[in-house]
Amino acid sequence: MTAEAAVPDFDEPQLAKAVERLSPQQVHALPFGAIRLDAEGTVTFYSDAERRLSGYRKEVVGRTFFTEIAPCMNNPGFKGRIDRALAAGKLDLAFGYTGDMPSATMELDVRIQSATGGGCWIFLRREI
Repeated sequence: MTAEAAVPDFDEPQLAKAVERLSPQQVHALPFGAIRLDAEGTVTFYSDAERRLSGYRKEVVGRTFFTEIAPCMNNPGFKGRIDRALAAGKLDLAFGYTGDMPSATMELDVRIQSATGGGCWIFLRREI
């Protein structure tokens, strides 16, 4: 009998590693959004939780995140932080951000960590 991986809390220090131990179904069921991007910024995973919480219903896998899905995050305060962290060699970010879906006043807690094999995970928790 195999034990299922424990479902991590948003504040788990090694959140990306913990999420990567989960089945896709478990990641879809997390209480916060989970998005995985490859090294070029293309979406390779977009959780059902993120789809539900953001209200974004279009298919996103295979599309470029910062130009096709979330151009509102293609700015110095979001993507710029990722670029600076990558240049410094340490992608492990946590910050607050005001999102625009579904409301311009939606407060987000953001965690961004390196993904195994390249790219990154973006985790989004909404203050509802």
